[in-house]
Amino acid sequence: MAVKLRLKRIGRKNAPVYRLNAVDSRSPRDGRVIEELGFYNPREKDQAKQFNAQLDKCREWMDKGAIPSETVSSLLKKQGVEHKMLRLPRPGKPKVVAAAAPAAQAKPA
Repeated sequence: MAVKLRLKRIGRKNAPVYRLNAVDSRSPRDGRVIEELGFYNPREKDQAKQFNAQLDKCREWMDKGAIPSETVSSLLKKQGVEHKMLRLPRPGKPKVVAAAAPAAQAKPA
């Protein structure tokens, strides 16, 4: 059984609120959960009240091999959690500067 840390949508139409849960990866988005770890309210203006999680429990689950979703990873990163299991976006390929280098060498000659 693979465990994931992901958000479960609750709340009414056009007013989403999410719960942060540890779930079996095979269960549906709003299905059965193993443990509730916190909540996320994207409509909240106050950043301190927007995301609330039990960070120590999140770290415990990641130590056991739970894989957080990309959204959960970014939320945990904003809270200051550092862990090897966080899935953060990788920086893109650097721009190719090799084409500019020959042009710079041609000018002095």
